[in-house]
Amino acid sequence: MLLRFTGFAILFLSVFGGFVLAGGRLLSLWQPPEIIIILGAAVGAFVISNPVTVQKMTLTHLKYVLIKNKEFDKNFFMDLLALMFRLIETRQRKGVNAIEDDIEMPESSKLFQSYQRIISHPRLIYFITDNLRITGMGSMPGHAFEGLMESEIETLEDDLKRPAKSLHSIADACPGFGIVAAVMGIVVTMGAMDGPVELIGVKIAAALVGTFLGILLCYGVFGPLAAALESTEQSELLAFECVKMTLLASHSGLAPITAVDSGRRLLYKELRPTFSEMEDMLQSLKASL
Repeated sequence: MLLRFTGFAILFLSVFGGFVLAGGRLLSLWQPPEIIIILGAAVGAFVISNPVTVQKMTLTHLKYVLIKNKEFDKNFFMDLLALMFRLIETRQRKGVNAIEDDIEMPESSKLFQSYQRIISHPRLIYFITDNLRITGMGSMPGHAFEGLMESEIETLEDDLKRPAKSLHSIADACPGFGIVAAVMGIVVTMGAMDGPVELIGVKIAAALVGTFLGILLCYGVFGPLAAALESTEQSELLAFECVKMTLLASHSGLAPITAVDSGRRLLYKELRPTFSEMEDMLQSLKASL
């Protein structure tokens, strides 16, 4: 989060600082009508072009980007690996029925509730529990089970990418909205042509601010935020891939710690615990089971 705000600070200081160094006055850039036209049009277009679900998803992912920047961090994946280990280990030692209540009602399961960061993502919980039911049946071949999960993840990937795509669309539209604001400013200027030359100059400058703001919002604000959303969405998708590989390894008969390690290997460098870190955590969990 701090890094992104630092980036925005560098961006705005460079743009507006350079403007001031060139002899410009910051107050001349404060044009509320232009700001209302561009931002209002951007928000309106966003609401028109996206269903309520995507709007809520976009706001949620923006919260992850701007406020809770550590949502999908190394600790999150450590918790996910620990949860998967406990589920697989308990089932292997005590049988399928030992985790049946946990799978059927994860919202009231002490096991799931021990990992609040995981339980706060219902889609991930449903993915885990639904596929654990299938492995508990023990009748589906490994290749069929893998294909089933891959199809589900493909759908999830398309779904997770919708917020970033919607924000990219708004970013692409902002220069156009800036032109709209500029044209409307020129219309206002044409109506004041019989006035003082100084007034005409001020109105033309105000109109040009609309073009400037549209381009700045596109390449300096909404575009980078959309890219940040893509990064967050990819990290969330890794959680599903990690679960898939862990369940596949367990379904093929590997030991729980080996199965969990199979999921760990899919994670990006900055998100992946070392084998020693994971082993120490899982050994302590195993001792408590």
